Amino acid sequence: MRTNELLPLLPDLAVLVTVVEAGSFSAAARLQGSTPSAVSRQIARLEAALGLTLLERTTRKLRLSSGGQEVVRHARAMLDAARAACDGAARHAHEVDGVVRISAPKAMARQLIHPQLPALLQSYPQLALELLVTDAVVDLISEGVDIAVRLGEPPAGCVARPFIEVRTLLCAAPAYLAAAGMPQHPAELARHSCLHLAEQAGDDEWCLLKDGERVAVNVRGRYAANHSEVRREAALAGLGIASLPDFSVRQLLLDGALVQVLPQWQLLGRYQGSSWLVYGADRYRTPRVRVVLDYLLASVA
Repeated sequence: MRTNELLPLLPDLAVLVTVVEAGSFSAAARLQGSTPSAVSRQIARLEAALGLTLLERTTRKLRLSSGGQEVVRHARAMLDAARAACDGAARHAHEVDGVVRISAPKAMARQLIHPQLPALLQSYPQLALELLVTDAVVDLISEGVDIAVRLGEPPAGCVARPFIEVRTLLCAAPAYLAAAGMPQHPAELARHSCLHLAEQAGDDEWCLLKDGERVAVNVRGRYAANHSEVRREAALAGLGIASLPDFSVRQLLLDGALVQVLPQWQLLGRYQGSSWLVYGADRYRTPRVRVVLDYLLASVA
């Protein structure tokens, strides 16, 4: 029998098992929320398709024919396999195992994402994580990335959930400011030692904005680095005024280890604004991806 001929018979085979286990058409009908006549028609259809009498009917009870006994044995095995498949799917629907690949910009990966991951791994022993640390915009599909942290507008064709707002601040150690003085206006930055990126052309120009006034200053210093963690350490060492993402210095500002410079002014630049957790629409249905997304949103955002 071809598959396309077999498939319509599967519900009838299931009904046959129910009839045998219930002992009558009426009892089987009650179990299925059907009627005895509907159950009888299903059994008759199955017998016609198989060319075999399955049930021998008497006035008092139903009895399986010898051929019917074999059919019921296989039909029970079919139902057992179906139940096992459904139970297995249910287990997998709630199991958190396998690999989740995360991409994030360098500073966010190192200072925001990475510190949260050991606790997540401890909570889910079957989960594995791969953290791709890069400021490049990765293609989720070609790079095999499940979740990407993006600054700015999220890409089309993906689901994006708001993550955190990022601002770039100017910060310095109290010892440096005590020696060099606290700038009162952006123009004064030109005479200070400034720790900037030096990664692209124009990184030595800081643009600041306040109440519609925009000031651009060419800054200089004896040390520059394209990693915010390095600039933060240099600022703590008293080497100058550093441009740093707010999430990397929040606690240091509270502790007084660093002091914000020109706090009324907004430092403009590419490494700030809204950030998002971006993923494919089908990924959230995977338990491991869903757990990682929800955990990052709860622990970081």
